[in-house]
Amino acid sequence: MALKFAFPTSQLHWWLLMAAGFIALVVWLLAALERRRRARLDLFVAATLASRLLPGYDAAVRKPLFWLTVIGFAALTIALAQPRWGQAWQETQRESRDILVLLDTSESMNAANPLPTRMHRAKQKILSLLEKRSGDRFGLIAFAGAAELQCPLTLDHGYFRAVLNAVDTDTISRKGTDIASALATAVKTFQKDEESTGYANKDTRAVFLISDGEQVSGDAVKAAEAASKYAHVIVMGVGDPNGTELKMPDIMGRYRTVMDGGKPHISKLDEETLRKVAAAGNGAYTRAIIESWDVDQIHERIDTLARRSMESDIRYRLVNRYQWPLAVALFCFAGEGAWLAAMPWVRRWRLHRQARVAGEPDHA
Repeated sequence: MALKFAFPTSQLHWWLLMAAGFIALVVWLLAALERRRRARLDLFVAATLASRLLPGYDAAVRKPLFWLTVIGFAALTIALAQPRWGQAWQETQRESRDILVLLDTSESMNAANPLPTRMHRAKQKILSLLEKRSGDRFGLIAFAGAAELQCPLTLDHGYFRAVLNAVDTDTISRKGTDIASALATAVKTFQKDEESTGYANKDTRAVFLISDGEQVSGDAVKAAEAASKYAHVIVMGVGDPNGTELKMPDIMGRYRTVMDGGKPHISKLDEETLRKVAAAGNGAYTRAIIESWDVDQIHERIDTLARRSMESDIRYRLVNRYQWPLAVALFCFAGEGAWLAAMPWVRRWRLHRQARVAGEPDHA
């Protein structure tokens, strides 16, 4: 018979070690409490005289309390492991959210600030979010002076990852940074999804816009307001507000500084514009940093969104039997309380029996 638990079978020995340590701790605490109780009793009467001076006293009457407690905690530990055995047909539902990534592929994303480039850092952040949200649908729109859907919303994260790795600053030929066009393309993508699925709920969708916000064309704030009717617009800024010189590779592969009016072009992160876009899109803004705190923020923000049921399936799988050891644990803990309540009657019964055996009058 196949037997599995909530954790991998390879970790069974660690779980058994921790469970044994926990039960040993429970036994030690119970023994310590019992010794403390006896010490208090010894302050009034010697243990050898207790049965003679205290009516119906017998230390053995308390032993069931010890075993009920130990067995109860042992059963509770087994219930937490969620043992599974025996197979049955079960219906499973998959719930997810829709995350449409809008990646800036303009030339300014080649700036080495942060290192190695803004594009490289942006892809890192997207992949980090992808790893945290394994059950969500992801889609990708690349934009510069125009926007194009590169990957439709899909649960196939391997395909999304492959498409993302292929995107670079040459993907969109038109120059510029048209965030408004990217948001409009996101709206069209959601509209098509609504037509094909018949499902429309903006609270299950997020637009993840990642850009440096430089040289934005079009009315990005107005486009964000329109997009907020279909999804929450979450924005991550990549770069440094103080800026850095923009360098581009030439045909020989050497990087040369981009000149602007005879001076080096300084590419800066425009946080003011990106913050306005996030506010208009009923979302949030964060700046990309070396640590993972920025992705954690976005992950937590998306977690506040509602979930949608994507698919339902019937599978033949092992049945979770945690209810059985849990029922044993509850029975033991209830039995402990019942035994505590019954102890006065048990002692009285023992006193009656002792009186009958001795042939003495029963004064109970």
